[in-house]
Amino acid sequence: MNINDQKSSVNLVIKPLAFAVACALSGSAVAAEEQSTPENVEQAKAKPGIKRITVSAQKRISTLQETPIAITAFDASSIENMGIKDISNVNNLAPNTQVVVPIGSAYNVGVNIRGLGTNEPSLGVDPKVGIYVDGVYLARNSGAIFSIIDLERMEVLRGPQGTLWGKNTTGGAINMVTKKPSEEFGFKQTFTLGSDGLFNSITSIDTGEFNNFTAKFTYMTGEEDGWAKNTFAGAKEKNLGAKETDAMRIALRYLGDDFSVEYSYDETDGSSVSIPVQVSNVGAFFTDPTVPTLHMGTGTFYGGNVFAMIAANEFTGGRQETFELDSHGREFVKISGHNLSFEWDYSDHHSFKSISAKRKYSSRLNDGVDLDGGAYFGAELDATFQPTGNFGPIPAFTYNNNKDQKQYSQEFQFLGELMDGQLEYVAGYYYFTEEGQEINPWSINIFTGQGANLLFADPLPWGVFYQVENDAQALFAQFDYQVTDALNVIAGIRHTKDDKSIVNLAEPDAMLRNDLSASKDWSKTVGSLVVNYVVNNDLTVYGKVAQGYAAGTYNSGAVERFSYLNPANGGEANYEGTLTPADPEDTTAYEIGAKAMFFDDRIMFNTAIFYNDNTNLQVTVLDGGNVRRSLNSGESKSIGFEFDAKFAATEDLMFTASYGYRDTEYSDDTFSDLNTFSAAIAMSWNMVEFDWGNLSLHTDFSINDEFQFSLIDPSMVADSYNLLNARLTLSEIKVGDRSELKISAFGRNITDKEYVLHGANIGFFETRTYGAPASYGVDVVFTF
Repeated sequence: MNINDQKSSVNLVIKPLAFAVACALSGSAVAAEEQSTPENVEQAKAKPGIKRITVSAQKRISTLQETPIAITAFDASSIENMGIKDISNVNNLAPNTQVVVPIGSAYNVGVNIRGLGTNEPSLGVDPKVGIYVDGVYLARNSGAIFSIIDLERMEVLRGPQGTLWGKNTTGGAINMVTKKPSEEFGFKQTFTLGSDGLFNSITSIDTGEFNNFTAKFTYMTGEEDGWAKNTFAGAKEKNLGAKETDAMRIALRYLGDDFSVEYSYDETDGSSVSIPVQVSNVGAFFTDPTVPTLHMGTGTFYGGNVFAMIAANEFTGGRQETFELDSHGREFVKISGHNLSFEWDYSDHHSFKSISAKRKYSSRLNDGVDLDGGAYFGAELDATFQPTGNFGPIPAFTYNNNKDQKQYSQEFQFLGELMDGQLEYVAGYYYFTEEGQEINPWSINIFTGQGANLLFADPLPWGVFYQVENDAQALFAQFDYQVTDALNVIAGIRHTKDDKSIVNLAEPDAMLRNDLSASKDWSKTVGSLVVNYVVNNDLTVYGKVAQGYAAGTYNSGAVERFSYLNPANGGEANYEGTLTPADPEDTTAYEIGAKAMFFDDRIMFNTAIFYNDNTNLQVTVLDGGNVRRSLNSGESKSIGFEFDAKFAATEDLMFTASYGYRDTEYSDDTFSDLNTFSAAIAMSWNMVEFDWGNLSLHTDFSINDEFQFSLIDPSMVADSYNLLNARLTLSEIKVGDRSELKISAFGRNITDKEYVLHGANIGFFETRTYGAPASYGVDVVFTF
């Protein structure tokens, strides 16, 4: 790897890695010496230790420590202790991993790993971190937050995963694995009560095994009021951030002598009122109070400058919890999916696996999202600009949205061993197809600088109105060759072909006469090479080179609607930007890592440094506040360092910690990003064992550095913040011979930090959304 041009930066991370490896080596030596000392075997077994988690990052089951990938895994106990309900809850809990909920929907997500990712909710823009549930790829950021009940394990794979996991994994992948049906009958009921009207109920039943069949049924229902209030008299929704969810999952499993069949169906039926948007930094140029407003839909003039009204409504006191919003409503979503998996061991060392999946997502947001932070009114004016006596609302910046998306995927895998187990292989074929449609009208004010603000609303809606179709096929293979007892080499390759199309829809768009369409296909072959050396049972070091690829992308938001105001264009906007795709993005990543378990498995220390050489990363930006473009950012380089650690201080006390640092530089001065880091530390302590139950305490503390929202606007930065959560649990309370009760009291953000989740510059002013204030609750779990 040639990184001489970044030698000084490399030294900053190589030295800590060298120190870590040295510690690991010395620790292993001490451990080996201790093991050679004659001791009582039963005493050795009673020593505290760290459980070695199994993962499926390489499409086969292996332990976390023997998998040569920078990976953070959360098992069932961690998921419960940290209150992980969906993907959004792992923000900064894994090194160099940021998960945010963008403006406008509680069901959309933006994931960024090692500086690669996007918050874009458009159905046409691909994510750069692949999200998988039981091996099934979720194609869109929209609808990616849904109730994944029965979650058994979550794996965060950092760095390009283009060989085994596929396209759109230039940043990495998040693999969520659900619980399998149990062979024993079981019943579990969970109730949760908390602040802001939080109520949740989860009922789960395992049927047990009958003639090789097992089944599991889980149902969840819940609601919460949200932490902010809308005081506008005519508001349809008073509770901002409110959410109601009904979700269910059915899992069926049949185990034959040499094959298994699994089927699952999940459904989420929910509604929510998105987190409110706070307005800041209204441009002084737009706030002249003498400028009237012209409603382009009705031709009515209003006295007063709405931008001056918005400026007067700026909130600079941190987190705002009371709003007056006239156009902020509820979103209704329905998400469902079928997954059919078949595994067949057709010989002693070879197997075949098929994963067939179909998923659907729909969203209805007809009552709007308010982006202007308030409710604004003006006096209607007649032709002589005199007040008519009527006083009307001015919906400055709002939008509605309806989305529909469906996808089908099929994956075939062949797995096995050759040469008496010296060579392991995974090979397969992947097919994916998708259709989507979005109808997203805006009601917005435009400042012309020529004596008026222009308000666009029906029958002249601005917005995005389009359909997309995407198809992809891939062939892939990975081979793991055991060169010696200590050294193995892993080589992978994947060839992908993508076909994409977009259609701008004229029927709902008053600025387009006929449908406009474009299509294009791309193909790419990527590879990976890993050299993995097992020093001993407690230490592994590896070096890795991996390529990542994301196909070109169409952005439906890149419509130049100001062209409509030019008479020469005959009343049409300019759609050229939507029909010109951004080029594919590529990255080549170099990684050196070490995974160590020492002092009798009481300390785990996994660390890695990485260097990414990126080409044409796809960046979505707001250009002029009204055109949402996907651009290629040219050449860029990222370098970073990260570690995961665990320490079993005693049999009853466990500490975990993680840290990630990243520095990205762009060759094009148009783009920039902050050097950033994140860190987290947690403690799990079994405090007291009573005759009738056990008392334990879990706390976790995350440190979040500054974050730049827009790569073309260095002023759009969120301040650093820290979050403290805690959970106190009384467990193993016997209720009869077979039943147990568990009661937990929890607190989130218990120091009530005020922190920014997301921000945007929409041209005339900036917006911010804040994270939730301190909240508290109680979980009661009954198991039989």
